[in-house]
Amino acid sequence: MKLLLLTGGKHPYEETTPVLQEFLEEAGHEVTVSEGAEELTGDLSGFGAIVLNTLRQDATDNELNDAQRSGFDDYVSNGGSLLSIHISAASCPEWSQMKKITGGGWVLGESWHPPFGWFQVFIDNPDHPIAEGVADFWTYDECYCGLNLQEGIDVFMHGVIDGDDKPLGWSYQYGSGKVANIALGHAGSSQQHPQFQKLILNAINYLS
Repeated sequence: MKLLLLTGGKHPYEETTPVLQEFLEEAGHEVTVSEGAEELTGDLSGFGAIVLNTLRQDATDNELNDAQRSGFDDYVSNGGSLLSIHISAASCPEWSQMKKITGGGWVLGESWHPPFGWFQVFIDNPDHPIAEGVADFWTYDECYCGLNLQEGIDVFMHGVIDGDDKPLGWSYQYGSGKVANIALGHAGSSQQHPQFQKLILNAINYLS
């Protein structure tokens, strides 16, 4: 599949994006990496999916402009596919539509996580296509808490913090488009985890 991978922002994308690009390409996908996101104002019909591994905000001067937001929204709502990774859904924090497109995610200034470290990920629905072949696993990452979650998401995995389940992966329908959100993947080592990579590749297959 031809993928548009948007990257850049205040996160270790210099570590994670090369890892992500490499294993996607090894799986046979064609990956266009973009920090400028100028593709969002052009013809997106050639891309099978948009992959967000980015945090876009005014503070880092990479906020999506109105035309890019419109192109992104139109692409997904009209039947395009979207994979949002880790904190990507916190992009464009003043644009409420972002959470509606991604099914929810991190809210800047409100969401939180325990210190970066080991925790267990639990698969809620092993029959979900994105969880196929993935069993409960330990990872060294961030377990997100206090996320904005939209109605209608289909949660397939979670972590547990202070006895409470914390959704970490879901699928979603936005307009005519299919969406997957995987909240793992903070660091290069996190994205090198074989189960993380399995989830991402399953998500791409699900979105195809």
